[in-house]
Amino acid sequence: SQVLVADSPLGPYRAFADHSTLPEDMMTLDGTLWVEEGVPYMVFCHEWVQIVNGTVEMIQLKDDLSATVGEPRRLFFGNDGPWTRRSDEYGCWVTDGPCLYRSKSGKLFMIWSSGSPTGYATGIAISDSGKLAGPWRQQAKALFADDGGHGFLFKRFDGQLMLVLHSPNKATERANLFELEDTGETLRILRPFPTD
Repeated sequence: SQVLVADSPLGPYRAFADHSTLPEDMMTLDGTLWVEEGVPYMVFCHEWVQIVNGTVEMIQLKDDLSATVGEPRRLFFGNDGPWTRRSDEYGCWVTDGPCLYRSKSGKLFMIWSSGSPTGYATGIAISDSGKLAGPWRQQAKALFADDGGHGFLFKRFDGQLMLVLHSPNKATERANLFELEDTGETLRILRPFPTD
């Protein structure tokens, strides 16, 4: 995972260095920027290919995002989610697509994806401290368990909270949109959003 920089949102983008932003000895993916109390962090997955039981980790970034500060800190393992299942094919626990969201009650949620008994799925972890460092508590059931994942949360212009993820997790995958409810305690899918 690497941070790129440009003078314009249209690019051209260039790397700060000729190596990954995250520690070079770690196979990493799905880096996500999160700023807490004015300090930038990257939240990322340590790839199961290297460690079998994938993890979600955090590391501080320099203020200009050009490099890391200190060492990574593990937030949780792939098998910490009660809704996850070890892959029969690869013998691993996948961690994919962390995305953070501050709820209307001030709680810090993270959606993330892994394998489940029903295929690729997206679950919710909640930081009991309200801080990125956690500790993180996994919800028992997946938010979405119908073979879809690597979700991202955003708000429409009218303020409606939305989830986008790819499903099915096959060669024919496509983006699927859902309207969400933020209950303050969790996130709940209200309905699919028509895309046709």
